[in-house]
Amino acid sequence: MHITEGIITGGSAIGYTGAGLALAWYGSKKMKQFAAAFPNKRPLLGMAGALIFFVSLIPIPAFTGTCSHPCGTPFIAILFGPAIAIALTGGTLLLQAAFFSHGGFGTWGANVIALGLFGSLGGWGFFWMAKKIGLPLWFAGLAGGLIGNLMVYAGSGLILAGELAGAPDPQYAFTGYLAVIYGAYLPTQVPIAIGEMAITGMALQYIYKQRPEVLADLGLVPPPASRAAKVAGIALLSIFLTLFFWWVSVKPIAAANSPDGNIPKENQMTEETIQPKKTFTGMDEAVNETLAEEAGLTPRSPYIDIESMGDLWNALLLSSGAVCGFIFGRWWHLIGHRDREDYAA
Repeated sequence: MHITEGIITGGSAIGYTGAGLALAWYGSKKMKQFAAAFPNKRPLLGMAGALIFFVSLIPIPAFTGTCSHPCGTPFIAILFGPAIAIALTGGTLLLQAAFFSHGGFGTWGANVIALGLFGSLGGWGFFWMAKKIGLPLWFAGLAGGLIGNLMVYAGSGLILAGELAGAPDPQYAFTGYLAVIYGAYLPTQVPIAIGEMAITGMALQYIYKQRPEVLADLGLVPPPASRAAKVAGIALLSIFLTLFFWWVSVKPIAAANSPDGNIPKENQMTEETIQPKKTFTGMDEAVNETLAEEAGLTPRSPYIDIESMGDLWNALLLSSGAVCGFIFGRWWHLIGHRDREDYAA
């Protein structure tokens, strides 16, 4: 998901950064409004930011030999709305770019759009779509977690394909890059998306059983629905998911192997060429950086390259989590207005 520093430059970097700043600014306004409306729930905002930071940073090895990570933004968007999730994502990505060599400052805006905008709108939208047709809370959470995760990587693929197609030495057309990127993403990301789907659904159901008043205040308690509406909703959602998986897997690969994809015959995708390397290399390096180098866009080390320092990176990973947790816990009351009498014990 993280697009490496150096892949997006010039006008594209400025445009994506401007869009990311605008989204983060709007989300921060919504976050202050939420804090003013629910003063007793301000600690939840700190926990939400910490969850996105942690979940989107820890790599999970996959059977394909690469590793990737969940997103966290679909779940947070379901709880607080997509605008707040995007604002928290912006802060998270700044920390990751500065201290963990994940993404970069030049690609920050593009990563905010992929992880924040696509993930939040995908998860939130499908959650509420499932709720509107009367599906139970846990099933709506499953739909939001799955689609939100996949939408993050769909957004990353679109952004990356657009940049690589306009590179100095493109290897494929835009549709060809989409096919190659999605063909490499899907085998690794689909199992992780299924895991995020299960965790999102179970977490919402657990909160509903243990603290239903929290979800009631946030407006997430499902309304009653007739049996016919539930059956119709499940059928419609199943059809949509089937068409979605067909579009992101079968159709792009077929397009890449067709003459219309503008791909030389020797570069067309086959079963051998799309097999990932049997090492646990991050998808950012195995897919994003490799394709960028072939297209003439040379990735470069981040401005603060701590990951190359070995154990120092691991020490900072652990210590930064403790520091961020302390900061959120100690000064959470500063989110929103500063009337301290509202926080008296």
